[in-house]
Amino acid sequence: MSGFCESAPLNYLSTMSNLDQHIIRHGITERYASTTEAEFCVEEILTKGYSIIPGSFDAATIARISECSDKAYAKQCETLGGEENLSRINDANIARAPSADFDVFIDVAMDPKVHAVANALLGKNYILYSQNAILNVPSTNHYQFSWHRDLNYQHWTSSRCLALSALLCVDPFDEVTGGTYVLPATHKVEKFPSDRYVLENQLCVHARPGDWILFDSMLFHRTGKNTSTAIRRAVNHIIVPPFMAQQYDFMAMLGEKLKTQEERVFFGQGRRTAASATEWRQIRIDRS
Repeated sequence: MSGFCESAPLNYLSTMSNLDQHIIRHGITERYASTTEAEFCVEEILTKGYSIIPGSFDAATIARISECSDKAYAKQCETLGGEENLSRINDANIARAPSADFDVFIDVAMDPKVHAVANALLGKNYILYSQNAILNVPSTNHYQFSWHRDLNYQHWTSSRCLALSALLCVDPFDEVTGGTYVLPATHKVEKFPSDRYVLENQLCVHARPGDWILFDSMLFHRTGKNTSTAIRRAVNHIIVPPFMAQQYDFMAMLGEKLKTQEERVFFGQGRRTAASATEWRQIRIDRS
């Protein structure tokens, strides 16, 4: 029979009077024991679907990332014949694979704090599926205002994290600037919720420049409307097990920019689709 003992110790009774500051429990034999920031981040992602890693980069680096996000987008617009062409395909205000244009985005992608969480959630073998700098321009519309999963069109769940989304906040994230809205714990449910559920449970994740918002890629989320007077920038990464094909051929784009083996593995060395069975084997021979 479970229940409270009538002769509870005095220290127990004292704790009971202050439950907001003390954790008491009974009938529990297993629990998380998060002792590091990475472990706590993993616990939050597994439980509610998202977490925040504070302050990974200093102000000077964030200013550089902000500048390079704008320059990468301008360069890509010019390459493709103007921003109007991107608007025609509903892809304006996104700098895709900006690491191909500026090396600072390689450093962003290799942040050890993110990799500690990715390793815990996905195991030691994982690669970068995509990297995009997102510009949330005031008073404009964007397809990311709609609810979605970063793994689109998937209506099933898995017992383990299938992919990790890592969003670096370059500018403040809140309701005014168009921060990220989430539906907590929806990485655990197959169907998108009802309108009533969404309206009563959505919340905006507040974060500062330099913070990471990490979330299970199956969590339903959206971008908020930017009603401020300034662009709200972010750099999103989707990190996946290597059996998923990358959105971009990073190795072809980056080439000699990747200086370490860790960088080359993360950006997909040896993971492109082989043109033949012979090439498939040769790739593995070269890696052995």
